[in-house]
Amino acid sequence: MDKKLIISISAIIAILAIAFFSQKSYSKKFGETLISGATNQASAYLAKGSDWVMSNVYSKITGEVQKRGDIIQTELTKEKEKISENVGEKIGNYFSGITNSILHPGTANSCATQPTSN
Repeated sequence: MDKKLIISISAIIAILAIAFFSQKSYSKKFGETLISGATNQASAYLAKGSDWVMSNVYSKITGEVQKRGDIIQTELTKEKEKISENVGEKIGNYFSGITNSILHPGTANSCATQPTSN
């Protein structure tokens, strides 16, 4: 019990001493040096992490994105062609219906796209 009490009191004294001395003006230079060193070390770790991400993750992602983009582009081109064919077919049917109604007036269903009136 005595050993734990001595360790606890020593820890409290150390914390209070750090708090007290950190408020003194002569410790300002030490704090600046400590912060500068920590910033430099963090920058180094960040640069290493960024290099690792660029070499391991980014290269894999860009390849997959390019592959998926090509697939999507191909599908979009196919759908555009289908729409163009469908529109062309409907326009052709419309004009053939008009031509039939002009050439064969009075026959039933001479104009396929003409709505029936009630």
